[in-house]
Amino acid sequence: MEYEYLSNRVKALQRELAEIAEHNRQYFSKRNHAANERAQHEVWIARVYEIRAELRGLMERSAA
Repeated sequence: MEYEYLSNRVKALQRELAEIAEHNRQYFSKRNHAANERAQHEVWIARVYEIRAELRGLMERSAA
């Protein structure tokens, strides 16, 4: 894998994780959440797991 691709992909994932972290701060600053807010929060949680899996895959491929 080429370095430029890996670097750009990791940076994009870092930006996305920062956005999710901001979402979490806003979500947990409120006590009561509407059903659509809870559903969206679950989507963000699932995305974090997807990002972690992608990063793990990138590390394994770059190590090979």
